[in-house]
Amino acid sequence: MKITAFYIAEQISLKRLKSAYVGSLLQETPNELFYQVDEQQYFYAFDYGAVVFAGMPDIDISKNLILLEQFSEARLTEKMQEDLVISEQEGAAMRFTFNSLVVPSLNEDVVKIAMLNVAHSVALDFYSGRAHELLGEIKGFTLQLELEGKVRISRKNMLRFIGRTLNSKNRIVENLFIFDSPDLTWEEEYLDQLHRGLSRTFETQTRFKEIEYTFKVVEDNLSVFRELYLHRESSQLEWIIIILICIEVFDLIISKFL
Repeated sequence: MKITAFYIAEQISLKRLKSAYVGSLLQETPNELFYQVDEQQYFYAFDYGAVVFAGMPDIDISKNLILLEQFSEARLTEKMQEDLVISEQEGAAMRFTFNSLVVPSLNEDVVKIAMLNVAHSVALDFYSGRAHELLGEIKGFTLQLELEGKVRISRKNMLRFIGRTLNSKNRIVENLFIFDSPDLTWEEEYLDQLHRGLSRTFETQTRFKEIEYTFKVVEDNLSVFRELYLHRESSQLEWIIIILICIEVFDLIISKFL
């Protein structure tokens, strides 16, 4: 069975999707919808922008992606994709390899855990890309600082950049729950072993820590730029005060001579 995950938007309205999607709804939470579309075909949608298809032909996946556009907010111009192939080998030990998984028994719960982990991975790809975009902009500012001794950025653009950084970080914090172990893993050791193995295969925790570290670097740089900007504004204010004092002194001198 092939599992394919896409990150299509920064937000998906699950409430509107539920009212329009045709399929057998197996599980519903405020943050996710899990459907069985046909025999051995599943669909998983997450409010943070990821959708996952299992056992579904490519043409049906394309139709579903077109349908999902109307429920998506802040759609990505280029969808991000992650694949995983599950093979069932009765009596074999569970094995994890690059983009593939071998299990002794393939059932609905196994498929769901696998789809969940692939969704985690594609979401991390998106957040990693966003973090490195911000880091690239920061590098541009630091290069200006090194070569020119100043940062040429207006107050408005500085605030917009800070807002974009904080918004990206807040979205990750809001979606921290996606990295929690699903309830199924607490009920069955086999599923817990599967979940842990897939997390290691996709390096979920390592990649998340890298994203956290990147945002920490961006924030540290931003704090320096804020201090420089405040210092620049303070210096401008001091010069304004000095000029006003000089004008007052000149006025006083002229008044006395007149």
